[in-house]
Order: sequence, then structure tokens, then C-alpha cells
Amino acid sequence: MKKNNKGFSLVELIIVIAIMAVLIGLLAPQYLKFVQKSKVSADLSNAQALATAYNAAFAEGSVATGTYSSGNQSACSVTWPDVKADTSKSSGDWKVVINADGVSAVQIGTTNLYPKPDASSVWAAN
Repeated sequence: MKKNNKGFSLVELIIVIAIMAVLIGLLAPQYLKFVQKSKVSADLSNAQALATAYNAAFAEGSVATGTYSSGNQSACSVTWPDVKADTSKSSGDWKVVINADGVSAVQIGTTNLYPKPDASSVWAAN
């Protein structure tokens, strides 16, 4: 009499689950690092866009010198990014500092993102 063996044995299923667990354990840290780098890149891109917008508004004369933050964004018509920083060193509040030459700094919390990022605080998590 023929025995009809359909399906997988318990040992085979346990081996497949163990292989998947090892793969996930190896790939998860790389994925988390990629996510953090993409958040930092988005923050840098938003800072560059803010600096460009404020420099244009400053050149037109619609923005005066001073400090503008995400808390007083209604003070001018420049669009603020609707993004919060996820780096551990920042509070998530945007700030733009304008001097007589235009934008001198864009910060999230205490982290400088423009014109030159703070390498020690922005890229530390990578």
C-alpha cells in the first residue's frame, strides 16, 4: 500500500523558520540605519529649501533680518516644512536666522543644518 505524504514535516518547518529568523536578525539593523539616513537627508533637504525661500523673500524685501521659528511662522509668507526632526539631538523646532547678507543659519532644535551641517550631531546616528 502506498503512503500519501502531502505537506511538510515539523522539522522542515522549524528549519525554514530558523533561517528566516537569522535573515531578519542580519537585515534589521541595516534597515534601521537606512531609515535614519533618509530622515536626516529629508531634514537637510528641507533646510536647503527653507534657506532658498527665505533668501528669495529677503531679496524681495518681504522678510527683514532676524530670527524666524516654526512657532512664529505666521510672521511671513514663507512656507515651513511640515516635518519634525527625528534625530536624537534636536527638539523638532525649525529656526531660520537672517542677517544683512541673507540666511546665515537654519537649525532644527540646536542642530545646524544650513549652510554647513553639524557633522557630529546630524550624522552621529549613522
